[in-house]
Formats: sequence, C-alpha cells, structure tokens
Amino acid sequence: MAELLELEGLSKNFSGLHVLKDINLTVHAGERRAIIGPNGAGKTTLFNLVSGELQPTSGKVLLEGRDVTGKPPNEMWALGLARTFQKNNLFFQLTTYENVRLAVQVHQGYAHRWFRSWQSLGSVNEHAREILERLELWGRRDEIVKNLSYGEQRQLEVAIALAAEPKLLLLDEPTAGMSPAETARTIEMLAALPKDLTVLIIEHDMDAVFSLADRIAVLNYGEMLADGTPEAVKADPKVQEVYLGV
Repeated sequence: MAELLELEGLSKNFSGLHVLKDINLTVHAGERRAIIGPNGAGKTTLFNLVSGELQPTSGKVLLEGRDVTGKPPNEMWALGLARTFQKNNLFFQLTTYENVRLAVQVHQGYAHRWFRSWQSLGSVNEHAREILERLELWGRRDEIVKNLSYGEQRQLEVAIALAAEPKLLLLDEPTAGMSPAETARTIEMLAALPKDLTVLIIEHDMDAVFSLADRIAVLNYGEMLADGTPEAVKADPKVQEVYLGV
C-alpha cells in the first residue's frame, strides 16, 4: 500500500517540557490507524502537529510524500486532511442540513457567493444529502443542531469533515462522553466509512479501538511505546503494564 502520512522524528517542546519525543509513524492509504495512551501521553498534540494547529520543534510531516511540516490548517484542509475535535464545533442555531450544506459549499468554491440562491447549487445540495444519508442523519436534516442528542452532534461533526472529501480523516475521541448505545452506533457508522478513506483516530474506548483499527500506535509520556496489529499491541507486556491494565 502507498504511504499517505509519514511522521519523521516529530517532536514538540513547550517551554522545555518534552510533550512529544522523536515520533516516527507511517500510515498507509486506506488504513484505519488508532492512537492510544494514558492521559497526557501527547495524543492530541500529535494531531495538532499533523493538522497544522501547532508547529513542531523538530521533525517532519509528509503527506503523500510531500513535506507539509508547519503548513496551516486551511492549507492542510485543501491538501485533503479533515479533522474533528474533542469539543463540538458546530453552528448550533442552524439545522443539521444547513451545517453540512455550508461545509460542502465552502469545499466546492461557493463560500463567497452569498447572493446566489442556495437552491440553485445543485451539486452542493446533492453532496450534502449523500453525506447525511451515509451517516444516517438525513431523517434529522431539519432539526436545529442544539436539539440533537450528543451522539448525533458528534456524528454531524464527522459529516462536516466528510464534506471536504478528504483523503485523511483525523478523529479526536469520537465516542467520548457517549452512552453505550451511542458508542455502538458510532462504531458502526465509522466502520461503514469508504474503504479508500484513511482514518487516524484517538480513542480511549478499547471496544471502539479493537473494532475499528487495522493497526494501533501506543504513546506514553510523549514517546512511541508500541506500534502494531491490535493482537500484537494487546499482547505487548509494556502496553499491558502502562495502559491496558491486564
């Protein structure tokens, strides 16, 4: 498989505190890769470096072999990287459909054509509908977002990310705060994402991790502790000791 994302010696220091230390990671196109580890292990910082939210202290981020180290989030988005965050980032006073339609509108280059009726944007409306149907949110299209359940709001964040038709999707704790039923629905939804979409996921729910991931990377105190198949990681004595509690 082709290498979509490569991290080479990626490190980040904050005022002398080493949050990430010499991280090397390769993610292949179409792969489902999970990143796990204790709180404070550096997982979200890693996402922030990959997506351009933060600048690395040293090391490189390569996307499809191209050095994209330090490029800002809008440029990374244009290159095919989309991301969700731990905290919902939605237009809560708009409907489910309006949230996704606006995201598609921006992606298709209609962001500043405010005087053109949205009903005339056939490709925008069609793509928004396809995304909502794929994530089983079409039936909630006219609901004001603030009235959606927490699980539905998290699904909507994924829908908005998919509006950019990304090559690489970063999901930061997609099941955090969910009920068991919501978690199960979210796992099912993520498992049904297109197989050519590469997914990098931070997650604490081990059922979700072992259900979704082809490979798992384990961080501990900013260092790579293990990286391998779910079976190999689960059997690793170091991982059992510091994280899985086996």
